[in-house]
Amino acid sequence: MKHHPAWLAAGLLVFVILACNLGKRANSNNGNGNANSTNSNPQASTDADLGSGLAIKEIHMAKDDGNGSPGEQTDTFETGDRTIHCVTTLKSAKSGTQMKFSWWIVDAEGTQNRKIKDIDYKTRALENIVHGHLTLPQDWPAGKYKVQVYVNGDIDKTVFYTVR
Repeated sequence: MKHHPAWLAAGLLVFVILACNLGKRANSNNGNGNANSTNSNPQASTDADLGSGLAIKEIHMAKDDGNGSPGEQTDTFETGDRTIHCVTTLKSAKSGTQMKFSWWIVDAEGTQNRKIKDIDYKTRALENIVHGHLTLPQDWPAGKYKVQVYVNGDIDKTVFYTVR
């Protein structure tokens, strides 16, 4: 019996498609795996919570420079720092990349694992540095926080910060 190369190619294509879909489903289902659980270590995260890291080259938190832009890089803020920035550098600059910054309270003054806000953004041509910022009208409650950054619908990186 002779094997036809077209059947072999079709079988390989089906295998690749199934493998990609299973991997994508596992990643998106676990994206908020810590959201409703409490841990003895409130900053503990699963790999799914941290993200794939496929699209973001670098991520950090920054204080506001007084003009609405990111200033000094830090992971510790004062309660009176009303505006906090999350700065990402993408591995490649593609127009139309969908970004989402998901801001969370990890553990702050009695509140645990609660989403504060999602901020969506779409990149422009040649834009590879993207930042999301969140401004509170009052002082931040002291505690631990995180920002989960999604790229094109998949969690890519998570960064933690502290307010004291």
